[in-house]
Amino acid sequence: MSKTVIVVDDSKLSRMHVRAMVSRNKPDWSVVEAANGDELFRTLQDTPVDVAIIDYNMPGDNGVDTAAKLRRSHPQVHIAVITANAQDAVVSGIRAVGAAFMPKPLEEEQVVRFLNSTALPRRQTPQDQAQQE
Repeated sequence: MSKTVIVVDDSKLSRMHVRAMVSRNKPDWSVVEAANGDELFRTLQDTPVDVAIIDYNMPGDNGVDTAAKLRRSHPQVHIAVITANAQDAVVSGIRAVGAAFMPKPLEEEQVVRFLNSTALPRRQTPQDQAQQE
């Protein structure tokens, strides 16, 4: 099933790198790009997405804040946050919003695993579990 991925990163080179990995492994999927969280939400007004790959370090909202806003506004989207910052607080923040953590330097195998995981139901957040109780 074809999906649309949005790559959110202020580095055009990094966006191109992730786009190339997605296109090589999921050639029937569409890829769009955004330079930051604001551009992500502007893009979502016209382009529905199934998967978001978001860099942690961006101007404005960081990747976790952006992922949290995306989770609230589009709960069905599969989200991964990319970062070289593997501190417990960052990783737990990523997981708290139901996003996958992908460490930098980004390896293609990690991206492929994440993309393949989007065929499964998305990860539940503590808030999701609380709402189900």
